[in-house]
Amino acid sequence: MAPRLASRSPALLILLALLLPLIAACGGGVASTPLAAMPTQPPVAASGGGAAATAAPAAPAPTAAAAASDSAPKPADAAGAAPIGAPAIAAMPTRPPEAAGIAIQPTAMPAANTQQQYTPLKAGEVDDNADFNDYLNYLRSAGGIRAHTVDVSERYILSVTNGQQPVLDARVRIFDGQQQVFEGRTYAGGKTIFFPNAIGVSQNAQQLRVVIEKGNSSTEGQLIRGQDGSQSFVLRDAAALPATPRLDVLFLLDATGSMGDEIGQIQQTIVSIAERIDRIQPRPELRFGLVAYRDRGDDYVTRVNDFTANVDEFQGLLLNTAAGGGGDDPESLNEGLHAAIQRVGWADDAVRLTFLVADAPPHLDYDQDYDYVTESQAAVSKGIKVYTIAASNSGDEAEYIMRQISQQTLARFIFLTYQQGQNSGTPGDTTLHQVDPDNFTVERLDDLVVQIVQRELALAQGVA
Repeated sequence: MAPRLASRSPALLILLALLLPLIAACGGGVASTPLAAMPTQPPVAASGGGAAATAAPAAPAPTAAAAASDSAPKPADAAGAAPIGAPAIAAMPTRPPEAAGIAIQPTAMPAANTQQQYTPLKAGEVDDNADFNDYLNYLRSAGGIRAHTVDVSERYILSVTNGQQPVLDARVRIFDGQQQVFEGRTYAGGKTIFFPNAIGVSQNAQQLRVVIEKGNSSTEGQLIRGQDGSQSFVLRDAAALPATPRLDVLFLLDATGSMGDEIGQIQQTIVSIAERIDRIQPRPELRFGLVAYRDRGDDYVTRVNDFTANVDEFQGLLLNTAAGGGGDDPESLNEGLHAAIQRVGWADDAVRLTFLVADAPPHLDYDQDYDYVTESQAAVSKGIKVYTIAASNSGDEAEYIMRQISQQTLARFIFLTYQQGQNSGTPGDTTLHQVDPDNFTVERLDDLVVQIVQRELALAQGVA
């Protein structure tokens, strides 16, 4: 057969002569072991730590853009599956590199979930109770705002001490005759806030009875209307604080589509805030909670994650919250605020803080809805301060309502700041909100919130 083949195809013989050396150089033939049955141990481990017999082609150096992309976490395509787009080496054994003979250089690991690069958000804050006359002027000058009108012009800030220290979480009730018209819990600093006109107390009731209790201690006093807006009461023998201060911090997050432009930055900022609060010394009994809300007709209206002392767990819940839905400008802030106040387990005898992050006002046209004014009053009754944070493109109605919520819960209004004339985009030092530029300073948002928490703890201990 060979002679006949050679005689018929001399060119074939020449081709075979050329190919035989190449086949020999490649190992003499086709591997007889199926590929799936070959060992998956990395070549460096199989050779006892020496160099592999045949080096793989060197991968090209990543570009700066690719390196930045690779540093971001990739979503998993299924539980336990490798991240989408992960290289094939992810399927290799997960044996520690040291066992494979690879030397590991010690490196400083980044804090959990903060390895992504992001531009720090900047913000300012105003205290509408400290600048109360300016706030009243703001309310009077705001025209055409779709919001509930609440008469806060008559305001009393009541302070409770045990004679030496401010008393946290004292129960304060106010009576017009035999009818209870108000109930609140004292915040850090031993204070609560009372608006008689807002809850319809008769102008004829010029003297109101005040009953204050905590534990086995109780006292009564009188609130004389028309006098000083700050009045003090002594609750003798009341415990000012538990032995270890308790701190509950809840983030109430607008997770609608309009927040998509900066929700990642906000999430990373909150991660930083949580890590820094967790390092406060002396460390309080600390818990974090998260409530996300969207709007009716979306995948969900509210998503409630009750308090946890596990900071990593909280961060995981936060980073798994995506922006979506919405559609129109108002959102279900009413229902979100209700969930934050009523559907989580706030600790007793604790500093209780909510940070509401949003860019839109609540719907005021829904049937059978909650009401942000009623929920703000409920927050006072539970001793929960609601700090509001206005995100990008927050309009006049969002600002008005967010300032109402914070002012009525003895908290402050916080707003992100941007470049001159802008209400979104690159962080800067200015705002389009109706606040006096001389009454606020601009800081990083995470610095500002951590300072607020530290201030609240100091107030609770009577050192601020």
